[in-house]
Amino acid sequence: MVTIDVIENTAHFCGFRAEWSRFLEATVPETPFQRPEWLMTWWSHFGSGSLRVLVFRECERIVGVLPCFVHRWNERRQLTLIGSGLSDYLDPVFDPRYCSEIVDVLERHLASFPDWEICDWQDLSSSTPLQRLGPVFVDTPCSQLAFENSFETYFAKRPKDLRRNLRRYREKAQQIGTIRFEVGANSDPILLDALIELHGARWRRSGEPGVIESNRAAGFLRDVAAAFAPRDLLRIFALHFNERIVAVVLAFRSSTTLFSYLSAFDPEYETFGFGRELLAEAIRYAHENGYRYWNFLRGEESYKFSWGAQPFSKCRLMLNRSDMHIRQPHVTSGETNPLLNA
Repeated sequence: MVTIDVIENTAHFCGFRAEWSRFLEATVPETPFQRPEWLMTWWSHFGSGSLRVLVFRECERIVGVLPCFVHRWNERRQLTLIGSGLSDYLDPVFDPRYCSEIVDVLERHLASFPDWEICDWQDLSSSTPLQRLGPVFVDTPCSQLAFENSFETYFAKRPKDLRRNLRRYREKAQQIGTIRFEVGANSDPILLDALIELHGARWRRSGEPGVIESNRAAGFLRDVAAAFAPRDLLRIFALHFNERIVAVVLAFRSSTTLFSYLSAFDPEYETFGFGRELLAEAIRYAHENGYRYWNFLRGEESYKFSWGAQPFSKCRLMLNRSDMHIRQPHVTSGETNPLLNA
């Protein structure tokens, strides 16, 4: 029988980290955004209201974690997923053998828990087991490109304009200086400072603050990088022109995928196309180091599709407590979750 524990204070949440990490060694999350290094760091910077971290157990063993909090939003008490806003994937990690039972237990808990009025859970996969709870709506899609064969074979299939412009920009830059590509797996403060500075400079030139400044996320990014680096979950790609950093991509990794989280380039060198040059080198690195995918995360910017990215849908779950009702427990004859295997 699956039971539920509720973590309601930060000290208990911090103390839960080691056990949570052990659970993820057996039930590996698909993305870094579902790991405690990301979610606990997010809570330490942006958390508000009251913690409501739901831990599902079977015979004391963790079989699922759903990290939430309750806060006031638009004059209502909202139950929100930890990580919302700055995370591109927020599906909870459930042991697939217990998904159906976990959702039954979760539904009963939500119906009996009086301290929320609305539940707004975003950035869920289109096949999330949580859709059994109520209505889901289309959310901002993500996109990724899948690698086949060598980088040269992949690159030869890119649009002619993209390949021609890359060559011309590179030749133009090399006539007056040297270009150097760098990959870092540590939370190098020089590279992180360059990312934050260049990102702000680029957006200020267009009259907007940019996501780092508007969310006051600089400290968060530095702390996440420091938390990810010891777990080998971090990659920072940088392009140097005459030993000056002119473009940076902050990426996170899994065993199969590089997730391109944030990029920036020096607007003073925009005519050299260094952002495009760095992306080409980073994708080459991904090919040559055995990754299967480059994930562009949220957004439908046209440049992603010129690199071969394919979109995939996500959803958002919206619940009103007044509409909650408890169904009879879901019973299956097997141990697998049909939603995950669809």
